[in-house]
Amino acid sequence: MKPETATQTVHDAVAQSADFSRQSVDQAQAAFEQAAETAHGNVQVLDASAGAFKSRGADLQMKVMEITQANMSAAFGYLRDALAVKSPVDFFRLNQDFGRTRLEAFQAQAQELNHLTVALTKDTVKPVQESILKTISGLSKAA
Repeated sequence: MKPETATQTVHDAVAQSADFSRQSVDQAQAAFEQAAETAHGNVQVLDASAGAFKSRGADLQMKVMEITQANMSAAFGYLRDALAVKSPVDFFRLNQDFGRTRLEAFQAQAQELNHLTVALTKDTVKPVQESILKTISGLSKAA
């Protein structure tokens, strides 16, 4: 093999190696940028989900406090009325009325808490669900 040919072969090999290295670096950088973009998106999704949870959680806490206050007021009212009863018949009537009104109140309160809990769940899951659908849509377009 002639020295010029050997030198050219070495230069070609070095050039190919440099091209391969540049391509590898470019691919690694593109992969890193995509991973960073995905991570940033995930942080935004988690932030939105946490914000919804915090907001709806506060609504739920306030409703529980409101219900507790209403139930305690009803119980204290019942005790005052029970202490003022003059006959056993009136006492049994008071118990019957109190039991009926408390059962009705409990049913309404359970519905309110259920509504708030469902809203909390939906609002907390919504950002995650939208992100997953967006990802699936992106994968479908890429395929």
